[in-house]
Amino acid sequence: MKTIKRYRLPIVFIIIAGCIVSYIAYVYFHYYAFEAYKSELSKYSYEKGSSFTPLKDSKPEIDGMVLAAENDILKLYTNTKTTEIAIYDKRSGQIIYSNPVDRENDQIANNVNKVALNSQFTVTYYDSNMTESTMYNYDSSVIKGQYKVESIKNGIRYIYLLGNLDSPTGIVPKYITEERLNKVLSKLNENDADIIRYNYIKSKNLDGFLELTTGALNNKIGMQKMNSLFEKAGYTREDFDADNKAAIKAGAKMEERTTFSIPLEYRLDGDKLIVSIPTGKIVETGSGKIAKIDLLNYFDAGNMNEMGYIFVPNGSGSLIYFNNGKKVEEYRQDVYGEDDATKTYDAVEKTQKVRLPVFGIKHDRSAVFAEITNGDALATIVAGVSGNINSYNYVYPSFTLRGTEKVSMFGATGASADLPSVEKNMYNLDINVSYAFLNDDDADYSGMANYYRNELINRKVLNKKQDNKSIPFYLDIVGGVKIQKNILGIPHMEIFPMTTFKEAGVMIDDFIKNGVSNIKVNYLGWFNGGYYHDVATKINVVKSLGGRKGLEELNSKLKASGQTLFGDVAFQKISYEAKNFNWKMEASRYYSGYVVSFGLPNPATMRETGGLGYYENNYYILSPKFLIRHVSQFDNAIKSINISGISLRDLGDTLSSDKRRTDVIDRQEAEEIVINQIKDLSQIKKDMMIQGGNMYSLAYATDLENVPSVDNKFYIVDEEVPFYEMVVHGYVNYTDTPINLNGGFDKQETILHLIEYGLSPRFTLSYKDSSEMKYSSLNYFYSTQYNIWIKDASDIYKKVNDVLKCVANSAIVDFQSVEPGVNKISYENGYTIYVNHNDESINIGGINVAGKSYVLEGAK
Repeated sequence: MKTIKRYRLPIVFIIIAGCIVSYIAYVYFHYYAFEAYKSELSKYSYEKGSSFTPLKDSKPEIDGMVLAAENDILKLYTNTKTTEIAIYDKRSGQIIYSNPVDRENDQIANNVNKVALNSQFTVTYYDSNMTESTMYNYDSSVIKGQYKVESIKNGIRYIYLLGNLDSPTGIVPKYITEERLNKVLSKLNENDADIIRYNYIKSKNLDGFLELTTGALNNKIGMQKMNSLFEKAGYTREDFDADNKAAIKAGAKMEERTTFSIPLEYRLDGDKLIVSIPTGKIVETGSGKIAKIDLLNYFDAGNMNEMGYIFVPNGSGSLIYFNNGKKVEEYRQDVYGEDDATKTYDAVEKTQKVRLPVFGIKHDRSAVFAEITNGDALATIVAGVSGNINSYNYVYPSFTLRGTEKVSMFGATGASADLPSVEKNMYNLDINVSYAFLNDDDADYSGMANYYRNELINRKVLNKKQDNKSIPFYLDIVGGVKIQKNILGIPHMEIFPMTTFKEAGVMIDDFIKNGVSNIKVNYLGWFNGGYYHDVATKINVVKSLGGRKGLEELNSKLKASGQTLFGDVAFQKISYEAKNFNWKMEASRYYSGYVVSFGLPNPATMRETGGLGYYENNYYILSPKFLIRHVSQFDNAIKSINISGISLRDLGDTLSSDKRRTDVIDRQEAEEIVINQIKDLSQIKKDMMIQGGNMYSLAYATDLENVPSVDNKFYIVDEEVPFYEMVVHGYVNYTDTPINLNGGFDKQETILHLIEYGLSPRFTLSYKDSSEMKYSSLNYFYSTQYNIWIKDASDIYKKVNDVLKCVANSAIVDFQSVEPGVNKISYENGYTIYVNHNDESINIGGINVAGKSYVLEGAK
């Protein structure tokens, strides 16, 4: 017994220590050492360039420029003195310039803006004082001769060195090793060598280095002589930079000059010009840190004497007319919306996101259509009109290459200031923008949409839909909702079944009896605790809805009648209610280290931090680092469940980076990770519904919800167009927001809008009355009881289907506003639809369209 007691304590200690070590090992390998996502990130190569020699040009097309590349369709010209380029289109004879040809005559632009007009890109950076500054490649590189030009396959590369290379000592180094100095002196005669040697002494502060004497530093004439002797010895500015770097590395207190070496590449690819900046080859010296680059700000810009417009991907799409007189701030929108890991909590007006990374500019008989093919997740589309900063109408992409974050500093007297915190490393990617050149009848936004659709078809992003006898009817069914209950006065949360699986079957039977077909059911709140569900690493179908058996019986019932059942799932937005989520480890973080989390807009503070009384309304953003693990586990679980499809609530809608200082995942890398997860889920061979419909998700979607069907009414914008719909119609089924949850319901206007934009009707409904959700986190689902809506919903569907079923599998090839309030929509199969939003009837080419009505003209 004594022996047992003697060893009891050490054994307990060993067990406890073992448990602690095991836990530490688990945390390390499960979170810190988890790097599976890295295998999904792109690696970029850099093409070796050669000395530039202009090509022989049998028929020179542009004065003052030489031929850099040519194919069967295009010629690429450049002026090696200004580094501007121009494209000659052999098909039309049109010439497109990187910079306005008449820019020197601009009467509006000031000196700085004229420099911008001469530039091919603009760099925004932070200096050592964290002050935001700007460099233009024209005055910071070109006019100083600080650039070189190389030939690359099918194109040309300019390598610019931006910055002031002058120093107080010229190219004479303040510090130099004796070995390096002797190498210089060996190339001079004895008298010249003595002059240099006399002005250096052994450094007191830097071991192994010689240092210029104070007398030499203060003797301007002597320094000029020293510079000439160093040049005579063959010592170059590159040698000077190398010696400065060596001295700084050894501890010298001297600041490197702020310079940026940036390569800019132009390549011809069929009918397109590909413009690239390989950021991995950007070199920063000194304290400057690049934050963003604006690329080809004035490519094919329109002047004040032209008629035309700018196309921007604002929601469904918008046009900004040339010279519209709106002297306001520029149009500026982030592609795919704001990055959650960089945006503030301040609530702003809800806006439609940019879903497609494209833009364009139209002139009289020509147009340029641009697509950002890499760097899209880091891009912002910017556009402006003449009369504000210059005489031109322009559109261009701006790329964030390093994140910044404002840190509030509070003083003792109550004064405060926001200082920027800048990420240490620049993002490594190849920025790629392709410019296509359209002419004559194709030179408008309809031609741009047709071109882009064909591009996506060729890339296998879009595939023609199978023949459908009717358009879809989208029915979001509200299932499990958490509601607070009390047992003996003790509050607790339980799942309330707004619609059981059997009740859902009854609803669908009623819709079918009322003439609705091809129903696409998106079941909300079907697993893991209801609508704001636990993390989707496992699947527990809600028992109060009918459990897994009820779900699969519903799926079989729908499948037998030709309908489709989707299960809604969120991966990236994790509710505070989630029980199996380690937010300290798995949530994305701001660069400051704080966890990224949001809530609903708080009416009192107008900040997106409120749960409005319901804890589950708040959510964290899952780091892209761990997305692969969550999706993989869900993937394994869903395979065994008999359900026809899955609906991705956020993978095609939300795109967030993770700014952890030790392992930053930028937004472009996050996009690659998300794409691979959607691709993996598509391998399950189930239908896939995607909310939002960002471009990178289109290749995997059978159905899209919440697509942008309006634009944002920015002041600078002049006209709304259905560009998004023109690209995807006939290839992906789509709808926008639920009709019954839109304020100001107007039945006839709803029908007109659906027909005009090729949209399928969508409703969010429940079997039980929506008042049951009054005291729940879903109280904004304020009118969902299906008996109230079934008549209107069925009527809307039948009227829209009677028209759109004729064009369900056909692309929209042209959209025209033929009269104010009257639009003509042409489809590739020959059908034409006229929609009249006015109260009065109108006759268009012999076709009478009644007020608030529409006409379908048959295929020819």
